[in-house]
Amino acid sequence: MTQPKPAKFNSFKVNLLIHKGEQVKLYTRLLKWVLSSGKYIVVFVEIVVIGAFVLRYKLDADLGDLQDKIKDQIPYIQSLKNDEILIRQTQFQLSSIKQTKEDSPDLVGVFNKISLLTPQDIKLTAISFDRSQSYPKTTFSLSGRSPSNLELSAFLKALQKDPSFSGITLSNISFEGQTVFTITGSLTSQGGKSS
Repeated sequence: MTQPKPAKFNSFKVNLLIHKGEQVKLYTRLLKWVLSSGKYIVVFVEIVVIGAFVLRYKLDADLGDLQDKIKDQIPYIQSLKNDEILIRQTQFQLSSIKQTKEDSPDLVGVFNKISLLTPQDIKLTAISFDRSQSYPKTTFSLSGRSPSNLELSAFLKALQKDPSFSGITLSNISFEGQTVFTITGSLTSQGGKSS
């Protein structure tokens, strides 16, 4: 009997030692860096993860405390509900008054202008203002008596020249010993407000 021949294996050399004069390949340097520095990266990542867990537990505790404080304040806040409703009503009323005042003409200024433009001999018997038909403009009507047509004409021209008034017309005139008249017009956008 013959003995079987031993099987041939392809052999190759592995040199785990790097000689000083040899050029080290890039993948070898990368592998060396990962093996030496990788443990520090793993430790750093673990520290960050542990820190995140600790921080999460702290934040959960803070959130629970905050929710408890909010629950404790709910009855107090609900007790102020009536005060809040009253304050909101007051604010609405104040804003409505302010808006009405801003939208309304300055009637004191209008009366002053009319009195300055009225000749001495003319006597005004009635002044009326109306905003309902021509909103936002305010229309007015002046009724009075004049001893002569010249003074009435001067009064009418003075009203027509004043920039606070527009659409000034003599709507009614009659002669009853004196000239009885009615003048109509409207206030301009200034509304007779003095600047």
